Amino acid sequence: MKLPLHRRLSIQITVPIVIIALFILASLSYYLIKAQQEESYRRAELELRSMVIVAQGSLSRILAVDRNDLLAELISEMRVHPQVQHVFLLDSNGEFIADYTVNRASRSVAEFVHELDPALLQQVATTEETDISYHQEHKHFVALVPVIAESTISQQVRRNIFVVVYDHDYSWLQLSSLAIFELGLFLAVLLTLGLLLWLGLQFAIVRPVKTLMTGVERLARRESLDDLHVPAYNELRLLKMALINAAKSRDKYEERLRRLTTAVEQSNDSIVITDLDNRIQYVNKAFTTITGYTPAEVMGHDPKLLASGKTPRDTYRAMWNALRNGKTWQGELFNRRKDGVEYREWATISPLRNEQGDIINYLASKQNITERRAAEAQLNFLANYDALTGLPNRPQCIAKLTEFLAQCKPHHFGGALLFDVDDLQRINDVRGFEFGDEILLKLKQRISQVVTQEPNIQLGSLGGDLFIVMIPPFYHHDALQQYLKNLAETILKEVREPIHICGERIIVTMSAGLVIYPEFGNTAEAIIRYGETAVHHAKDAGGNQLMVFNPAYREALEHHFEIESALRDAIGTKQLHLAVQPQHTPDGTMHGVEILCRWQHPELGRISPGIFIPIAEKSDLIVELGQWIVAEALQVAAQLPDHLTVAINISPRHFREPNLVEQVLEQIHLSGVKPSRLVLEVTENLLVDDLQGITNKINQLKTLGVQFSIDDFGTGYSSLSYISQLPIDELKIDQGFVQGIGCEQQNKIVETIVSMGQHLGLRVVAEGIETKEQLDFLASLSDTIVCQGYYFHAPMSPSALLDEIAHSAHVPAE
Repeated sequence: MKLPLHRRLSIQITVPIVIIALFILASLSYYLIKAQQEESYRRAELELRSMVIVAQGSLSRILAVDRNDLLAELISEMRVHPQVQHVFLLDSNGEFIADYTVNRASRSVAEFVHELDPALLQQVATTEETDISYHQEHKHFVALVPVIAESTISQQVRRNIFVVVYDHDYSWLQLSSLAIFELGLFLAVLLTLGLLLWLGLQFAIVRPVKTLMTGVERLARRESLDDLHVPAYNELRLLKMALINAAKSRDKYEERLRRLTTAVEQSNDSIVITDLDNRIQYVNKAFTTITGYTPAEVMGHDPKLLASGKTPRDTYRAMWNALRNGKTWQGELFNRRKDGVEYREWATISPLRNEQGDIINYLASKQNITERRAAEAQLNFLANYDALTGLPNRPQCIAKLTEFLAQCKPHHFGGALLFDVDDLQRINDVRGFEFGDEILLKLKQRISQVVTQEPNIQLGSLGGDLFIVMIPPFYHHDALQQYLKNLAETILKEVREPIHICGERIIVTMSAGLVIYPEFGNTAEAIIRYGETAVHHAKDAGGNQLMVFNPAYREALEHHFEIESALRDAIGTKQLHLAVQPQHTPDGTMHGVEILCRWQHPELGRISPGIFIPIAEKSDLIVELGQWIVAEALQVAAQLPDHLTVAINISPRHFREPNLVEQVLEQIHLSGVKPSRLVLEVTENLLVDDLQGITNKINQLKTLGVQFSIDDFGTGYSSLSYISQLPIDELKIDQGFVQGIGCEQQNKIVETIVSMGQHLGLRVVAEGIETKEQLDFLASLSDTIVCQGYYFHAPMSPSALLDEIAHSAHVPAE
């Protein structure tokens, strides 16, 4: 930016210097000339005084000797002086006594004499004092000198006045009389000093200031000042450092301000700043997003334009009380958008203070909590109601039953009916969960239609497909039981009616359980638990029926739970051990052994496999138990002769484990047993699900030499198609068929199985042989059939078998 010439610093410095120099020169010249004038005046006066003193003496002597002829000569001599204009002698009355003859004829002399003050002449004549005065208007001195005329003793002294007019121009001197050289030298020195001062100021002030101006302009343009060089070593250099530091401080401040502004602008919270009159001065983008108002529409307005009218007055009162006391306020506000949609926000309003601590603004940070409140309401709903059916959920049902229990009176009973859909999992697997959910909604509607017709009854959902009908304790026992049975039958009948879903007609049934309290169950949890137990028994009985809770159900469940817990602790301990039962050919040659699991509990005693194996199969324990049996059985096999096979039962659930093959191979490797000695017995039920996956696992193990047997053949769901697809090695006839030998029909079944095995090239094993007649019949069908049962050996410990093998004389050769 260029400044006008008169505003530039260089001109503002140069002009004063020149003016000051000229002023000094003029002042000096004035005083020098004035001094010369005064000196000239003093010299002229002194010269005149000297002249008149000498003339006074000479005149006095001339007059004393009465030589008047000499007066003209004396006056003529004085008149010769170039500065003397007039010379003449007057008496005390002002009359001419003697003068320069040329001057007497001059009219100007006569006028001059006439202008002399008579009083002054008398004074001079009387006082005997010479009077010298300067007449500025005539530019000359006038000297009045008293001269004593002749006198005698008898006569009085008489004085004449000698007048000399001396020219002197006091106002100005001629140029030639001035000290030109001295003035010129002083002027040169003054100009030189002024130039040096100007140059010094240029380098010391003007140029650094120009550089600083450039720095300020660059600072305004947000340019870097790191290369700014100020050629100065004074306060201007400090000013440069201050400017650079200011630029850095400004950059840091602006960076913080940008971050703060960015944070405020990009904040998801609505930010509003108002003045002390509660007029909006600033809003961020989130405010516009949330409210629909642009900044221009709300600037200068009161934030109450957002009010929906639903915020309690006490809330506003508490807010302003806090703000007026200089405190921060937090609370919930009910507001309305520009489009009329109401929303809720959580506001934090704080007073803003200046450096003096005075409140100058109010800052409000507001979060839109509409969705959060909706979510909280949803969570509250989900915490108390079933998400699908909208019925009170398990906690609510427990609370309601607890309330009913508190209302119980002697000889009065209440009840709970539980309903569970039969085979819903199968429907979900076939049609999908959305289809199953539609079924549940239809069933909820049907149950509700029946229940709403009955007074004081509450319908709830215990989760999944389990519904509960809760009846308060207002009835006598027998009447209540009959009433609930009739209600349950009505509901079951209504449920059995066909349902149309997605254009498909479907019929579903439910199993129901009835509990009467407080006869059974003095807590809500117990009532529900007993009801679920009754439902399970209804399902086990075929479903689509009602079961009334019986304490025996509870005992069975408790026994089941006790066995499961004890078995979980027993796996891996000495409570569990293996037994072996040898397998022979009809001629008595030992072919192999089957591994059996035995459990000796320290308190319950010996627990039959028929009890704990089914319990284990209903939980994940069967997998852990199966892994332990495989590992222990292979260690037993390592101690037996190499020609004996070892048969191990594998649960279908264990067989479905994804890492079954790796587990078996690892145990085979650890034991050192040949894979061909291991026979894995699987049931026919295994073949129903995921035939392809089962086949892949069998093939992987079969490739290594592991043999497979179908256990309890003829009692499950196997078919010739399955048998032909699987690489199995043997069929094991169920002992129920073997023990039925002697009956013509049973004989035919056994003959068919043995014949089928022979034609398929499979080894046939018959278990449960207890008599010689059974053995003879089987031997008549095949001399290679493998026989197992108490007729040969009861299950024994592996050590007992080893002892028998060691002492037997009939050990078959390999």
